[in-house]
Amino acid sequence: MKSKIIVLLGIGLFVACSTPEKQGATKSKGWQPEMDQPSELASIMRVLHDEATERKGILETGEMAVANSQLIFKMITAKPTEPHMVGPAFEPHAQAFIASYGQLNTAENVQGQIEAHNNLVKSCVACHMNFCQGPIPRIEKLYVQ
Repeated sequence: MKSKIIVLLGIGLFVACSTPEKQGATKSKGWQPEMDQPSELASIMRVLHDEATERKGILETGEMAVANSQLIFKMITAKPTEPHMVGPAFEPHAQAFIASYGQLNTAENVQGQIEAHNNLVKSCVACHMNFCQGPIPRIEKLYVQ
């Protein structure tokens, strides 16, 4: 009889000790803080940055990279984080970026593609000098030496 009581107490203790953990896990899945979502333009630029980072790595190994993002054409009409972040000078910068981007695929060798890539990075920096200086140090790390 004593052994049955000990077994029941052990089971009860196990259940009692495991319940708060389950409740805590449920609570953590319930409420989530509302995070600011990036604007459409910021999202496009982040994808293009990731692509440029990958391209930089490929070019540094001496291989040609493929550039085929269709997002570049959406930059002109994409909604920015703040309305003042685009203006009359934004569209010419975006068009220059698109032109530089096109040169990536017309380059005939790795050195030509490195030059096109670095020109693309220059066009990013030039635009960001006018509209959003924050990412410039991150963008400048994209240059291929």
